[in-house]
Amino acid sequence: MRLLHVSHQYWPAIGGAEKYITSLSEELTRRGHQVSVFTSRSVDYHTWRNELSRSEERKGVSVHRFSSLPRTSHTWRALEYGFRNYRRTEARRYEPFIFYGNGPICPAMFPTILWEARRYDLIHINNLHYSHALVAYVAARLRKVPIVITPHVHVEQGETHDVGYMKAVLRGSDAILAVSRPEKAYLMERGWNSDVVVGGNGLRLDRFPSLERERSRRRLGLPRDGFVILFLGRKTRYKGLEMCLRAFTALRQSREDVYFLAVGPETDFSESMWSEYDGMEGLVRRGRVSDEERLAALAACDVLVMPSVGEAFGIVYLEAWAYRKPVIAARIASVSSIVCDSTDGFLVEPGRVAQLVDRLTRLVDDPVMARGMGENGRAKLERRYTVERITDVVEGTCARVIRRHATLMEGASQCA
Repeated sequence: MRLLHVSHQYWPAIGGAEKYITSLSEELTRRGHQVSVFTSRSVDYHTWRNELSRSEERKGVSVHRFSSLPRTSHTWRALEYGFRNYRRTEARRYEPFIFYGNGPICPAMFPTILWEARRYDLIHINNLHYSHALVAYVAARLRKVPIVITPHVHVEQGETHDVGYMKAVLRGSDAILAVSRPEKAYLMERGWNSDVVVGGNGLRLDRFPSLERERSRRRLGLPRDGFVILFLGRKTRYKGLEMCLRAFTALRQSREDVYFLAVGPETDFSESMWSEYDGMEGLVRRGRVSDEERLAALAACDVLVMPSVGEAFGIVYLEAWAYRKPVIAARIASVSSIVCDSTDGFLVEPGRVAQLVDRLTRLVDDPVMARGMGENGRAKLERRYTVERITDVVEGTCARVIRRHATLMEGASQCA
């Protein structure tokens, strides 16, 4: 198959959707398919700053990056204005403000897809709510090239999908690849598309090498002994960092052998929050880190905690399981279909700090239980969430859509 993947960002940009499309593209190429990626030059959706080269070939994947307009305070105001008024009225006239505010606005992307589209058997759109999705969808429809989309719908966050033009993309795509069963159910219940397949996210286990716990702790400035709680992700409000810190503060009052490691890119939210915790014993902060440091953090910790309320999937939980670590997540629909409460981790109600403290205390007090949960997570990962298994689903869906499209085009030609 000749496949064009269109994504808002691609490696080395970090994020669940970015990891998904990068791993998928590389595995499809390894299987002999021709894969190209059209994306932005950005590694940070907060700014859409043009930082990466315009083109490269990475592990057989041809990556073409387009310059985008910067995301400024003016852009953010336009987005806020569009959402505020669209929620109130659902008037289509506010959708251009949302499209513009979301970005990335890459002026050269649409004409290039329009020109190149017929070179491909199928166009796969990765991530719905950024503006590249509509651009790719319109160009593909004009060129009559079949479309599959992995929308990464955050069910609890309507702004990721519940906008007129976003719903039009979902309805008009030939198939949707959901990353969880709750996402599929949500889409089907709303009648946005009848062809929804659960794909999911997966890891390449060979990229999670065995690491010594003590050496990893030394690298990150952590003590050899003690219980280490890890938060790993972009430090935005909805990821639950503040809830984690409040739980850690409460736990630390009675347990001086507990430490908190916060790893991930800072945001305006986190920068404004840190002053409350300056100088706190047991707190270790890292911003954007290398892949090696990220893996060291996973190897060094005793539990990964990310009670995010806005996840389509949550690939970081799989990464913790790769190192046989238990996880604590928020009890939201998508994550509840991945993390089995009290088996491979714990689920806590969003915002319930006392509940999070209780679950952490149980893990600290019962290391045998904690290790068992981590082992259960690793077994589930190997059974259900490898890149190879996920690619089987995507590959089969794309092939089926291509065959169906060819049949329809042949029938239309004969009728003409």
